[in-house]
Amino acid sequence: MLLLFGLFHLIRFIKHPVFYKYTKNIYFLFLIFSASVSIKILLFDIYKIPSSSMNNTLYYGDVIIVNKLKYGPKLPRSPFEIPWVNIAFYLNDKTRASMNSNWWKYKRLSGTTIIKNGDIMVFDINKNTYVKRCMAIAGDTIIIKQGDVYINNKLLYPSNLILNKYEFKVNDRKTFNNKLDSLGLNIEYNRTKQDHFIATLSIQDKNKLVGLNLIKGIKIVTPPLNAYPKSKHNKWSWDEYGPYIIPKKEMRINLNPKNYLLYKKLIYAYEGVKIKNIRGVYLINGEKENHYIFKKNYYFMLGDNRKNSKDSRYLGPVPEEQIVGKVQCVLFSNYQDKFRWDRLFKTVN
Repeated sequence: MLLLFGLFHLIRFIKHPVFYKYTKNIYFLFLIFSASVSIKILLFDIYKIPSSSMNNTLYYGDVIIVNKLKYGPKLPRSPFEIPWVNIAFYLNDKTRASMNSNWWKYKRLSGTTIIKNGDIMVFDINKNTYVKRCMAIAGDTIIIKQGDVYINNKLLYPSNLILNKYEFKVNDRKTFNNKLDSLGLNIEYNRTKQDHFIATLSIQDKNKLVGLNLIKGIKIVTPPLNAYPKSKHNKWSWDEYGPYIIPKKEMRINLNPKNYLLYKKLIYAYEGVKIKNIRGVYLINGEKENHYIFKKNYYFMLGDNRKNSKDSRYLGPVPEEQIVGKVQCVLFSNYQDKFRWDRLFKTVN
């Protein structure tokens, strides 16, 4: 910034009117360019929701503003992460060959707040961008029972809009349909057998139906999917998960068969070390060890549309360095190909 003001001061000493005019124009173009790059890297960015994994909170096609100041802006790790500047590097065959490499060390500036349970954020994994809700922060223990999330043994419902798939029995189908219409509930359901149905419901709508005695025997539908990290020491699913301790910087774990299978993928992928188990002997970068101390903080992400979300139940916990920022608001929405005025600058939580 001081450099820009210094250049502007020097331009004022140019006597030739034509040269002064062109130099000033170039300076202001450079100023606009620098400001746009700085805003995108340090302050805010704009993203488009790529899937339905955050319904009912965010919809496919929503354009959102991401606040990078909240957790602190993450500085670029290569020229390819610098807007506009990266074009020159993409056009160069030699530099393009190393576009997936980190040129500089990870550095994040101080933020205005810390990551909290329930925050909705944007993060990158393997060059793919995701928008999810952070359910567990570094050091937390997460347990999922019948789709309900417990953090450190406390039930966590960050939003009543969270969707899940339920099976239930309808007491009286005609009364059920009439009540749905009168309550303005737009619920699609499929019949499985006599008076038994499956529907995707928000927590809010599920509680309404149960409270009105319209349904009974409601239970969550759990698909036969093995959840991360797919260890033989557990049979975790998307709705029955944990307990799993989310690694925290300087957290120490004993290396045993259970912990090795729970954490080896995380350690190998993000910690920059090679971990092996050779007939009960644990090696870290070729050296025998009986424990491991984590170098980074990790976070467990879930989509609000729980049965249609590729999140930490599939990807594993997300390291802090992959987090881009916190979702500030919906800039605008064309959900279902219709402009939604009620979602213009709508905050999310």
